[in-house]
Amino acid sequence: MLHESDRPRAHHYGFGHRLLPGLALRGRTDFHELASRALLDQLLCAWWQDLGESLPPEERLPHDGLRSELANTGNLPVLLVTMPAACHAAEAYFVGIIADEEQNAWRCFTLEHAWTLDDRPVTVLGEWTANGHVNYGDGPPPERQAFLEALRLRRGLSVRAGG
Repeated sequence: MLHESDRPRAHHYGFGHRLLPGLALRGRTDFHELASRALLDQLLCAWWQDLGESLPPEERLPHDGLRSELANTGNLPVLLVTMPAACHAAEAYFVGIIADEEQNAWRCFTLEHAWTLDDRPVTVLGEWTANGHVNYGDGPPPERQAFLEALRLRRGLSVRAGG
């Protein structure tokens, strides 16, 4: 059964579940400022490359498809990071970084690839917090607007289509 033996690739998992959430939760990187200056995609690719260099050559992956954008939102901008293709359990399709001004902190959400017990692909909506990973259960289809809408519904965010 695939769901019992499928493991995320270290490069992909490390980037979407360790590096980006770690930077967001430490609050030292103004992701939205970097995205508005069009510097973030270059920085993301450099971080991807740096992470890969810490791995054995056979575990390194290309950064194909890695990109960011500021989503057009109502009251809270969402930095949407589209990850390289996710195909193994726990790999993220998207990472959403949101400034929570009430708590003066960043929040980091993921839409992750998963499998049902009968080996059908599904997604899981998650969030990284200072206490670890929170699993919110079934996620939407792995599509940009569906992820943004799931964030709006899950966390009471006002996300508009387009952007």
